Parts: sequence; structure tokens; C-alpha cells
Amino acid sequence: MDYWGDIWRQELQAGAAVAVWRLPNQVEKTMLVDRTGGHLISPADLKQVGPGFIAAPFIGQPYFLHAEQLFHSTDFIGDQGIVANAANHLPSDMHTTFLGWVEKALHEIKQGTFQKVVLSRTDETLLPPDFSVLCAFDRLCSAYPNAFICALYIPALASTWLCATPETLVSQEAGMFRTISLAGTQTAIGPQGELLSAQEARWSQKEIEEQAYVSRYIIECFKKIRLREYTENGPKTVVAGNLMHLKTEYAVDTQSQALQTYPDLVTQMLGLLHPTSAVCGTPKEAAMEFILATESHDRSLYSGYLGPVHLGDAIHLFVNLRTVCLKETDEAIRATYYAGGGITEDSDPEKEWKETEMKCQTLQRVIGD
Repeated sequence: MDYWGDIWRQELQAGAAVAVWRLPNQVEKTMLVDRTGGHLISPADLKQVGPGFIAAPFIGQPYFLHAEQLFHSTDFIGDQGIVANAANHLPSDMHTTFLGWVEKALHEIKQGTFQKVVLSRTDETLLPPDFSVLCAFDRLCSAYPNAFICALYIPALASTWLCATPETLVSQEAGMFRTISLAGTQTAIGPQGELLSAQEARWSQKEIEEQAYVSRYIIECFKKIRLREYTENGPKTVVAGNLMHLKTEYAVDTQSQALQTYPDLVTQMLGLLHPTSAVCGTPKEAAMEFILATESHDRSLYSGYLGPVHLGDAIHLFVNLRTVCLKETDEAIRATYYAGGGITEDSDPEKEWKETEMKCQTLQRVIGD
């Protein structure tokens, strides 16, 4: 039971970069070790790198972890440490601050600066020093079978990241390229604490329009490379843990004769899509400028992308949502949870705050709140 935990601790102490993940709707878990600590690459280098794992920030160059060693398991991999059942929330004035950011964004939308902007905020807690990352990873795997679950440590960041994200950015496998439009959020928990079905969702015009922005953005990216041969499925309601979202799936058969002129579709679309309208806004440049001028925190890997590449002739990259950054202090582990919401002209500041609370709770309710 402690085997992977021992590897995790030993490699981190030796300065290695380590990634552990489980793909959506699968049972196999994979650990990758890169004793060089990983290195920065250009997004355009994706087709040149070998088997490994990529983690990119919201803004900046991606880190590439070479698959120096790989371990696979379908069993419980957590070590003997604990997962916090309770955590100490650190005092913050983030509520008032975030409401002010949303009001400012609504003013800019009325002025025509942008149509949508995604604003994020943080929530900080202290976890006990013997908190187990791999136990938390396993609990997230059990709680969210449809999500991409990952635990990641990169020495240059001096922090560990845990995520349980429902959103594919790009994937390529068995001759099919895929991406999705995921936006709009409501609780999946009923008044009696029961899990609601997708059929029980009721979407407002604001949420429908928010998801439509992301869908239009993806189609515009297809148009930029003159790609017309794709299938579109959705929007439909999907349940992701304690939340529901609107999702539209896009697929491209890259083995068809008509698409032989797109041998590097993953790299092309990755460069166009990131950061998507789901994590930035519309139009991208104006929304990005507002985010950088408004948010008081560094997003770092939050709303970036991450996942395994060139393992088994497949690429799976996911938007890093529902994520927490863990940093060790002298007496505890500081956990910084990230969450965001899409602000449109119909947004209500208090409702946007409550949406970010629900998103933070995706991880907090499993690993400590």
C-alpha cells in the first residue's frame, strides 16, 4: 500500500518532478517520474517532445516532464498519511473584493469593452503537516469517476497541485481529435442533499449564453484554419461531482482523406484555443487585459492545461479546473483553492460568488473543508 507513497516522497526529496493521474472513466492510475525536474517548452514543440506529461500555466510556457519512469496500477495507491476531515480557513476579505471585481466587469461590459470575462478568486486553508497527497488523489478518483484526476509536483514551482477537472482542452486518440465547450454552472445537490439528475437541470438565459460564447469560440478557431469537417454534439447537461454544466462536444476524424492537410491539428488547435473563452473571456485580448489588471493573485497553473502526451500514441490535455495548490510551511500545509465564473451582462455579483464557492467545494468536500 505504501509503495507509491514511498516513491512520491523519495523522488520529491531528490528534486524530481512527479505526476500521478487517472483519465476520465478509467480505473488505471499512472505515475511518471522525471529526475531532471522537468523543463520549459514552447506549445509548438508538442509534436517534437517524446512520451511525458505537460503542465502549462494560464499565461506562459508549459513544463514538460519526460517519462523517465512510469508506474501503473488499478489498486489503491495512497500511503499511510491522512486526508484532512477539517481544515482551518484563513481570514480573508475576498468576498467583498470579488464582488467589486464583478461590478467593475459589468461596467466594462456595458461600455462594450468585452462581452464576457472570467474572473477567478482563491480560498485558503491550513491542512495538517501529515496530510497525504496520494490519499487525497485516491479519494478524488473515487468521488469523481468522470473527471481527470491529477497530483503533480514540479520543483521549479515548489508546490504540489491536485485537480479533478471535467474539461478536455484537446485530445487525440485512435484517429480522432476532440475538444469540448463546457460552461454554465449550477448545483447538482437537491434540497434534501440528494444528487440531482441531468434531466432536473433548469438553465437560465445567462448560463446558456455563457456556454454559447465558448462554443462559438471553438468554431471560430476551426474557421481560422479552414477546417469544416467536424461533428458537433450538444449542448447537453452533464453532472460533474456536486455541479452541473452545459457541454458541447466537437470531434474531427483526422484519418479521413479530406483532413490529410491537417497533420498537426492538435498543436494548431492548442495554440488557438488556450486560454479558451471558458477561462478567459470574449474577445480574448480585452478580457485578458482586464483579468491581469484586476485579479490580485497569480493564477499559475490554475486555468492552464495539463495531461499525458505521446503515451500509447495518444494525447490528453485538460483545462486545470477544480484545483488546489499545496505549499508546505513550518507547521502546516497551506492549501490555495482556485475557482472562477464567467461574467456576462446578465451576471449577479452575489450569485457569481456563490458559484465560486460551489466550485471550491468540489475539492474541499473530499480532501478537507
